Amino acid sequence: MNNKSHRIGVFGGTFDPVHEGHVNLATHVLEKKLVQEILFLPAAQPPHKETASAPFAHRVAMLNIALAGKPDMSVSTLESRRCGPSYTVDSLQALHKEYPGSRLAFLMGADSLLELHQWYRYPEILRLADLIVVARKGISDRECSDTIQRLAGNFLPVSGSGTTFRKADGGAMIHYIADFSSPVSSSMVRGQLQAGKRPCGLNTPVFSYIQAHHLYGLQPCAT
Repeated sequence: MNNKSHRIGVFGGTFDPVHEGHVNLATHVLEKKLVQEILFLPAAQPPHKETASAPFAHRVAMLNIALAGKPDMSVSTLESRRCGPSYTVDSLQALHKEYPGSRLAFLMGADSLLELHQWYRYPEILRLADLIVVARKGISDRECSDTIQRLAGNFLPVSGSGTTFRKADGGAMIHYIADFSSPVSSSMVRGQLQAGKRPCGLNTPVFSYIQAHHLYGLQPCAT
């Protein structure tokens, strides 16, 4: 995987709904030049969360609206073409076949990093992709660093860097992003929509789509 020069960031999630925090994070990762494009990968049947509130087709439509005019961001419907839970390892294997000349990097929050050892076939995830781990409130940088170094594959800090780790065999890398945070969450947006409010951090065209389709219990008169 080291000789693959084109780098794709794989941003998995339910995106229920997509909000400005998601797009801002993707922009931040691109600006750091960790990858050259971001592929949003909405889960059809997430194994670690409850069933999404909005149907898959609506979540994809909202993503396409939010990413309009952003040529380095796109949406994959890969997970809708499989039966059963949307396991990350299966998705990464499929993406390797779709993008054989690219190096993949999977985006995750620090909260997910702490649980990664419980994920289905997680050592294979570390073989298939680099990781880009984003800081989360309440989880210290030290806790993330210690967790990374306990993962299968013996990840060690890259000399002179406190934010980059490389697998001992010279393969996969883990990049830790400590300088990004977002006050917006999908659960917060859903709660505000269900209360009939216009949420902060929600793209206006996405909000219009939610209104038009009465998603999340929102009525057309909500402002």
